[in-house]
Amino acid sequence: MNTYPKRWQALNFLIAGAFLSPLDYFIVNMALPSIKKAFNASDHELQMVIAIYGLTYAALVVCGGRLGDIYGRKKVFISGLYTFLFSSLACAFSPDVTWLIIFRMFQGVGASLLAPQVLASIKDLFSSQEQPKAVSLFSSVFGLASVVGQLFGGVLLSMQWGHFSWEMVFLVNVPITVICILGIHFTMEDRNKKEQTGIDFIGALLLILALLMLICPLIFGQKFEWAWWIFGVLLAGILLLISFLRYEKKQLQKNRPILIDPALLQQKPFALSLLIIFFYNFTAGLFICYPYYLQQFLHQNSMQTGLAIVPYGLAFFLGPLVTSKIKLTTYKMMYTGLGLLMTGFLISAAAFYVQQKPSFITHITLFIAGFGHGTIMPVMMRTAISLVSKEKAGQASGLISIGIQIGSVTGGAVIGTLFFNLIKILGFNEAFVIAVGMIGVFQLTGIWAGSRLRKIID
Repeated sequence: MNTYPKRWQALNFLIAGAFLSPLDYFIVNMALPSIKKAFNASDHELQMVIAIYGLTYAALVVCGGRLGDIYGRKKVFISGLYTFLFSSLACAFSPDVTWLIIFRMFQGVGASLLAPQVLASIKDLFSSQEQPKAVSLFSSVFGLASVVGQLFGGVLLSMQWGHFSWEMVFLVNVPITVICILGIHFTMEDRNKKEQTGIDFIGALLLILALLMLICPLIFGQKFEWAWWIFGVLLAGILLLISFLRYEKKQLQKNRPILIDPALLQQKPFALSLLIIFFYNFTAGLFICYPYYLQQFLHQNSMQTGLAIVPYGLAFFLGPLVTSKIKLTTYKMMYTGLGLLMTGFLISAAAFYVQQKPSFITHITLFIAGFGHGTIMPVMMRTAISLVSKEKAGQASGLISIGIQIGSVTGGAVIGTLFFNLIKILGFNEAFVIAVGMIGVFQLTGIWAGSRLRKIID
């Protein structure tokens, strides 16, 4: 039985710290027009302000999990908070957009140290009976961040803060990080046995380069009209990823430090769990298409746009909290979440086809989709992390975080590219309807993977 008395208090601060990672993605999106005006930035530079954060986060997150295995979760989590704190201050006082992009990269470094420690700490600090509730609480922050980021970002930008405007979306991170640093210091202890091994620097470099070569083409492919060399970079990234896995296998055979145990990815249940996580994060495409559709086609302002996403975000937040109290098997919860997600998006697409603007019906259907997202996320996080040993929890947490990030980037690129290309052919409404519908269709892959997972485990 787990006797650590302050585990729930520590979880509050772990979740608050992890909340910063998705919050910063949503809230900075709202500040892009102000940043463009302040620095006379180009559209490409604005894209880099967003992209560099996600790129760095995705490329380094598994390294963050490994550092937690080696040096202890508490120490690495606090290091991530300090990195996020100082990089946020640097972003707020950036002299030009180039420096802002550089400091956003360091924010991504900080975020990559935070997220993996939470899942791994939950597995370490809580009993198997308590873990579902703890994971559900952690999962709810992603939905909360989507709501708070959109609405709070709009509020911050609309208020007068002396000479500050867009800077406030970065300065708001300061009190949160300070509170979390103090809270973690007094409530959490490192209960995991730290590994007395070195860091696999070559493996880390290979993985980072492979992920960058896989993710960058997805983000910038549209800008360069999917030139042939974009696919060349993607192929090189795949080959480099294969080389990384072979290198790790050789390192393991020689009893040398490794970044990821290749055996983790060879475990079919864990690999299938990652596949489901990858595809349900295609929902990121909604956050690219919907605001653009509302502002450019329906000519709504930023506050109206932020309010339009509230039904999805609110349900995304409530889903993990409500379903944690429902006693259903893992597989029933999995199919329920994916089913609601798919149904919500497909009916939303039909509703927007009939009535072009948001309505009561679309609010309900997006709420259904968001509730499905909030249901499936904790189920898959809990399932994936339960399939590995406690010693590999950090590596597994890093891989789960990579699955989330790459799924979001890929989904945003695929759905966004489809949407923007179809606008020229079919027009705004039809392009948006197809893009939203495709998010639902992609969930069929997750349902298939879930059926395979059930057969293997049962």
